[in-house]
Amino acid sequence: MSLTIPAGVPSMGTRRVVFIPGTVAAIDAITVTEATAGENISCYIMRSSGLNKTLTQNKIVDSRYCSAQDFQRFGSKSKDMSLGYSTNLGSPEDDAARLALVEGTDGVLVEFFQVDEDAETFAVGDWYQATPITLGEQFFPPVEDNAIDRITQEVAVSGSWTQLTQLVAGA
Repeated sequence: MSLTIPAGVPSMGTRRVVFIPGTVAAIDAITVTEATAGENISCYIMRSSGLNKTLTQNKIVDSRYCSAQDFQRFGSKSKDMSLGYSTNLGSPEDDAARLALVEGTDGVLVEFFQVDEDAETFAVGDWYQATPITLGEQFFPPVEDNAIDRITQEVAVSGSWTQLTQLVAGA
């Protein structure tokens, strides 16, 4: 029997992030039109620390009188998120992320996976995860050697997020 190694897809350059202000009709069935109408902030997001996401899934201890073993069940989940993105205060056409991600704004942050690096549009079947959010305050971190100006921003997860799903057709 020979070893078969499945093909891998590089993550660098194949992710996109779109902010859709307000709400979408169905978070688990976002349409190409909704995604396209959002603000594509992909090229503003910093690669190493621009989209920080963590998921905590708590466990419930299930101790039964009749057993010497403690069992576990999954309990509540918590997703935490923050953003880091470039800014260019002197050029509004190069500052779309700062202008779109205003403190207190509610919306849906959509992260696309395995999008061709040269793609500038979205299509039916593109894979995504979406999270309803409220944006926190924009903050300029201290100056760093060999770095560009950027903003960091906390994000409050304000609703249920999707698991991996695909864009659908629709108006």
